[in-house]
Amino acid sequence: EINMLDEMMMLPIGATLQGGKYRVVRYMASGGFGNTYEVEHTTLGKRMALKEFFIRGVNVRNGLSVTIATEVNRSTFDQMRAKFFKEARRLATLDNIHIVEVSDFFEENDTVYYVMKLIHGGSLASTMKQMGHAFTEKQVEHFFLQILSALKFIHHQGLYHLDLKPDNIMHNDEGHCWLIDFGASKQLTYKQTMTMATTTGLCYTPGYAPSEQVSCNTKRIGPWTDFYSLGATLYNLLTNEIPPSP
Repeated sequence: EINMLDEMMMLPIGATLQGGKYRVVRYMASGGFGNTYEVEHTTLGKRMALKEFFIRGVNVRNGLSVTIATEVNRSTFDQMRAKFFKEARRLATLDNIHIVEVSDFFEENDTVYYVMKLIHGGSLASTMKQMGHAFTEKQVEHFFLQILSALKFIHHQGLYHLDLKPDNIMHNDEGHCWLIDFGASKQLTYKQTMTMATTTGLCYTPGYAPSEQVSCNTKRIGPWTDFYSLGATLYNLLTNEIPPSP
């Protein structure tokens, strides 16, 4: 759910982007590195999801534009915004049935946006919360094989997810899974970014990150980092408990 503070940081309902091509229909989520909306592609009459680059605690909203609260964060924001745009471009080339499809990306309102497939379902985390108990072993095995396929694909592209957890795995009623939110993968490129991420607690998710990620030791990060998170994710899905930290 979106609280009042989040609403102040998000685009107003009805706002349009790209000269009216996209119209904001509703808020979906607000995280450490972005706001997500449901939008309508006004020409196609199709509902899609749109992610806006917005750093919690660094950015503020000035009308529709995204600005920074203090100039000391200017360099960090500019670097991360450029990386976010590059990441969106790369995600748009990832063609895998278990990775959410990115169809458009652009710069506007002094920030960056990308448009992706709107998934009619929830995250594994939200579903487990609604159920009030863990998934069955058979269900988890079904999820596991799909996420493993997605990880194999992105690792072959030289990309690491770095924030794999039940919150970042969407699924529909048919049990199909999609890996979403590759935001953390860009955090570990710039030393300045890593410092900010560490101090604001956004570099990793406790319980799902191995020691090399907790310590932001970039030289030790590799495919195994995602596999640790995958193991922690399986633990959570099978027990409905937060995995122990390394």
